[in-house]
Amino acid sequence: RQDLLKGLDEKILAEPPGRLLYHPYISQAGERGPFLEPAARATFTGLEQGMGFTALMRGVFEGLCHAARDCYEALGGAPREVRITGGAARSHALRLMLASALKAPVRTVTREEAGAAGAVMMAAVQQKIYPGMAEAAAAWVDPMLGESTKPDAGLAKLFDATFPLYRDMREKLRPVWRGLKEARRDA
Repeated sequence: RQDLLKGLDEKILAEPPGRLLYHPYISQAGERGPFLEPAARATFTGLEQGMGFTALMRGVFEGLCHAARDCYEALGGAPREVRITGGAARSHALRLMLASALKAPVRTVTREEAGAAGAVMMAAVQQKIYPGMAEAAAAWVDPMLGESTKPDAGLAKLFDATFPLYRDMREKLRPVWRGLKEARRDA
């Protein structure tokens, strides 16, 4: 499984960057952050004949990274370090792109069932076992941190160039999303 993921990562990273804009609004509920748009839907912009699976995957990864940057910018900027968990966190390509898009190192948390662990940490703080979440995280998360993936300067520059396009396209798509929603109602 690791060999398969490593091979896929290598192929994704070998694809030319910045060819696709992907808006990852795949939920039927639309998008809820950093903007509210119930009609929002996922889109690829820039598809060309001959693009294969790995080109689309690169576009998806870049789109997820743009979406993360969009959310962090709405909150005032990326943190000094980003910690991720789950299946996608195993992808070096995704970690490298995310670090570059956010200009912050990315570390994986190897703890299984991170959501449940977070709930236990909050309960432990509430029960005064830890004085705060920082102390709970130091005990429960920090020992489970993987290596840090640093931003790539060239990729960071590319994300800086394509992020305004990502946002601009999102705004241009709003009337299209709403029109499609109306068309579905009328069908």
